[in-house]
Amino acid sequence: MTDLTTRTRAGLKWSYLATLAQALVSLLILTVLSRLLSPTDFGLFGIALIYVSLAEMATKFGIGPSVVQRLHLTHRHVEVAFALSVVLGVVMTAAGWLFAPLFGAFFDAPMMPQILRALSVTFAIAGCGSVPEHLLQRYFEFKRLTTINVLSYAVGYGLTAIVMACLEFGLWSLVWATIVRSTMHTLMVIRYSPLPLRPRLAVRDAADLLGFATGFSLTQILHWIAQQSSPFVIGRWLGASSLGYYTRAYSLVSPPLKLGFTLMTVLFPAMSERQQRRESLRVIYVHGIEMLSLVALPVVALVIVTAPDIVAVVLGRQWDAVVPIFQVLALIILFSTCEAMNPPLLRALGAVYGEARSQMIFALLMVIGSWFGSRWGLGGVAVATVGAWCAVHLLMTRLSLSFLDLSWRSVLRCHLPSLWVSVWAALALWLTVQQLRAVLLPVPALLVIELLVWIVTVVVAMYFAPPFARPLFVEWLVKGIRLDSMGKPGRYLGTGLVWLLEAGRNRIRGGCSEKRDNDKRRTECANTDPGSHSP
Repeated sequence: MTDLTTRTRAGLKWSYLATLAQALVSLLILTVLSRLLSPTDFGLFGIALIYVSLAEMATKFGIGPSVVQRLHLTHRHVEVAFALSVVLGVVMTAAGWLFAPLFGAFFDAPMMPQILRALSVTFAIAGCGSVPEHLLQRYFEFKRLTTINVLSYAVGYGLTAIVMACLEFGLWSLVWATIVRSTMHTLMVIRYSPLPLRPRLAVRDAADLLGFATGFSLTQILHWIAQQSSPFVIGRWLGASSLGYYTRAYSLVSPPLKLGFTLMTVLFPAMSERQQRRESLRVIYVHGIEMLSLVALPVVALVIVTAPDIVAVVLGRQWDAVVPIFQVLALIILFSTCEAMNPPLLRALGAVYGEARSQMIFALLMVIGSWFGSRWGLGGVAVATVGAWCAVHLLMTRLSLSFLDLSWRSVLRCHLPSLWVSVWAALALWLTVQQLRAVLLPVPALLVIELLVWIVTVVVAMYFAPPFARPLFVEWLVKGIRLDSMGKPGRYLGTGLVWLLEAGRNRIRGGCSEKRDNDKRRTECANTDPGSHSP
């Protein structure tokens, strides 16, 4: 148990370092490419990604996650999983070449067949890399995964895309960057695979893997339908240029969303090994929801208030139409981040078909909502997207609570600290923005000041939080988790949490002591006041 806890902490440390590094790199790449490519380029590439994301998901078919979830994994399971993934990758590459003209004709995009046929090479490449990547996750080799993910994205995608965009390759800079990134990633995960990769076909071992893989794939397909319904509707009925604006708004929301995805990646193997200890899962779930909510909701407040300045700095003034869409989509950060606790729990317990039912409702809401919302343009689609995310989060949370024997009251209590902090942060930011914009400061300087005000307000609000809004996970982390094992980031985090915990306790003690002193003074005054003895 101690070894598992240590590996989980180390996995979280390296995964979040990778997420932070990749978020910074992606913002830098987005800033550069938004000034080199047009909304139409991004829109056409977004249309291509609708098919590419589905084909990649079909290529993997849940084989990799089944390697992570299986409690007793043999070498034969690994070899069979590798063979299945490679075969599926080759099949999907052939399907990409075959169906590319039909997909291009549907969206009335003449360039689409050439783009899809070039991108279909990545299906075979991804099929070779799926199993070794998930083996690294199963054995908590997140330090290696951190290096692989950051290098493949920064060098394979970012450097390739920027250089080719500067050479005026336009849309094809994004296409070739995707191929180079996929190739680099696959070669590195194969190089560092914890187990040898030899293809083998065995019916019995394949059946062991496909039971979980089928349910997982069903969930992923339904989630894909939900995620791609908005781009599909926009690309088909509002045009490639509108899709370019929408994808840029969503790309600004994406860096915070990676927080939840990173947590799911680490919690899935950790919860799978704890799948028979429900009490441990219950404690992790409750404190995790409170922690994630306290991170996500203040970020939502920051994004909504400062959205015009963020868009101006990252994308440029030519993308001002993105601002209202970005502000609406910012609410997804809260639902997606808190949702990170549900999928790893349900998958660890093998409840993938229950998760699939929730994703089916999510997909229906997204398809119907996006089509209906498109009547009001991109804003209507964004509102429908947020509503569907809220609904699926409630459904998945209800399912998780039923497995853990928890009540809704316990979950709602987890959101009180974040609500307290976010209200004060939003108010302070709004007042600051109103004053600073009248001074006509440069936008980058204005954004830096707003960020500093936000940080100070969040810290002060947490310090002066009343008892009902004080986070409970702080004491759990300080007492139950050895944060110093995470290196310097863990030690700094532990020091800050200890200070926050002690400051809150001292303030509560001081308040109680002051109340007792006031009561004592009132009693003394009443005893010495002559009027108090008159009949």
